[in-house]
Amino acid sequence: MTPALYALLALIAPEAAPPAVPAGQARPVETIVVTASSLGDPSDAISQGVAVINRGEALQASISGGIGETLAGIPGVRSTFYGVNASRPIVRGLGEDRIRLVLNGLQGIDASTISPDHAPAIDGLDAEGIEVLKGPAALRYGGNAVGGVVNVVDGRLPTKLPEKPFAGEIFLAGSTAEDAGTAAFKLVGTKGAGVFRVDGFRREGQDYKIPGFSQTAALRAITGDDTEGTAFNTRGEIWALGGSVAHITDRTSLALSTRRTKSNYGIPGEEAFIELSQTRYDFQASIKDLGVLDALTFSITSGDYTHSEIEFDGAIGTVFTNEGYEGRLEARHRSIGALDGVFGLQFAANDFAAKGDEAFILPVTIETVGAFWVERFNQENWGAEVGARYEQRDYSGLAGSRNFDLGSFSASAFLKPTEGLRLSLNAGYTERAPTEVELFADGPHAATQAYEIGDADLKTETATSLEGVARWQIGSATVDLNVWRTSFDGFIAFNPTNLIEDDLPVFLVSQKDATLTGAELHVTWAFGDFGGWSVVGDGGVDTVRGSYDGGGAIARMPPAMVTLGLEAKSPQMRVRAEVQSIAEQGRTAAFETKTEGSTAINALWSWRPVESNDRIELTFEGRNLTNEDIREHTSFLKDYLPKPGRSIRVSLKGSF
Repeated sequence: MTPALYALLALIAPEAAPPAVPAGQARPVETIVVTASSLGDPSDAISQGVAVINRGEALQASISGGIGETLAGIPGVRSTFYGVNASRPIVRGLGEDRIRLVLNGLQGIDASTISPDHAPAIDGLDAEGIEVLKGPAALRYGGNAVGGVVNVVDGRLPTKLPEKPFAGEIFLAGSTAEDAGTAAFKLVGTKGAGVFRVDGFRREGQDYKIPGFSQTAALRAITGDDTEGTAFNTRGEIWALGGSVAHITDRTSLALSTRRTKSNYGIPGEEAFIELSQTRYDFQASIKDLGVLDALTFSITSGDYTHSEIEFDGAIGTVFTNEGYEGRLEARHRSIGALDGVFGLQFAANDFAAKGDEAFILPVTIETVGAFWVERFNQENWGAEVGARYEQRDYSGLAGSRNFDLGSFSASAFLKPTEGLRLSLNAGYTERAPTEVELFADGPHAATQAYEIGDADLKTETATSLEGVARWQIGSATVDLNVWRTSFDGFIAFNPTNLIEDDLPVFLVSQKDATLTGAELHVTWAFGDFGGWSVVGDGGVDTVRGSYDGGGAIARMPPAMVTLGLEAKSPQMRVRAEVQSIAEQGRTAAFETKTEGSTAINALWSWRPVESNDRIELTFEGRNLTNEDIREHTSFLKDYLPKPGRSIRVSLKGSF
């Protein structure tokens, strides 16, 4: 794709492609309930950039990698990609602490925001569904959701009785690039008002295959490293086992769940690996029709997390621990005419520590308390929403103490001027406290190859955002357009100095005003029915640009991406072909190198026996079929580690 075409497409970008629907019918976005949003209203899937992934899609996308790789490629979403095992989502150019990765709406309690080589304890193989909210979601989740929210809904906290007294599912899969094997299962039983569930999964893969050399040509000229064909030390394994019990009536629900996760994976390019373990408990209680309240829900999670970084000779380098909890009380008041609202309290505490030779931050306790209120007024052809949040975050530890008082506000409105056209405008103001790393880091950080020094005197980072949304339904075609801009006062980032410490360049945290702008466009067209097949095409583009107001690019900004797909469905089969093209990223920070563009061709074929009533599904999927050298500009390892080459994935899902 030519630079001129990318320049033209840089004004627009896509929403996540929805499932194909019969020709001539509108796709059913209005039926989506977005549990991660404040009011769970179906219109959130239109008014805000929202991607909703069902269980089948989540399982298929998680065959050979963690949650970052599961979601990478959704328009507007990329991966931090520290190998296939350790990756977090990047949404609209923002990652780490600016993206809230949650399970059933509550924090993951791990160390994944501390360093890019730390895998999240949340995985797509757990998911009954995944919700990606693009853009500020600070009212419900706090200032660290300024970039968006990824909510994995695992189904262990049900609020409705299952339709069947006993049901189950098993999923088996393999992938050639990583020699990966994946298995997942769940069993759900119902007796009276009681629901019982047990589930689990395991994924294991070897060092994955790459198209050519591990390092870029420019880097090989310096290092002389000619490793090719296989990415060194990228193997990994993870397993999880969970269960829950629930009691559900017409008005109430009580649910208690537990989950144990263990992971062992290599640190790419190093002779070391990480052993990770987490035990998590979740409780949720809700009651409906409570006086003036339509619903009242209380949920809380508690977790105990440990991971050790271990050398090949068995020596333990650093041990990270995180023990904590998060609770939420939410009340939705009864509708007053066209007015709906929700208000709530959130509280959390974490004890984080890193001990060992490479510990670059001292132990710290983080406590957070917040309160929010959102009101929405809906009419048939127009509506509006306003909300506010107050939050207090306190840090205390050996490196010092800091307290932050934070406020966030939002307002939005929508209008339906004509049949089939909906326009929305969203505005928000968010305050984010610096993280423990940004405040207190002082030491060598192997994952970023830098000696990082924080600043305990950092001020609050503020963001003012504005987003325009348009949806146009024209016959059997649907067009979605999101255009957005976020201005930061005191954007916090680690930037290089001219100093060297412990043979590493010193990166010092600093604050500069910055602006991110971007857009997403998606077009879906139902072509019609042909011989029992319904054929649907989709295409789009997303782009984001990050700049400091005084000049210079923000580091690791994802380049533009274009996706074109064609899908055909019959009662038994589904066939899809897709081309995904990523532009070159030549607009870099001073300490970055540019990243070449790439184009991947993907294909999928799935088959269901007619008599199975969708209980059995066999899928073959080809990823990167042309064996393209693909590098994520968002990754710290982009010059050392390409993404996997050509891969064939085979999966079998059965349910009863």
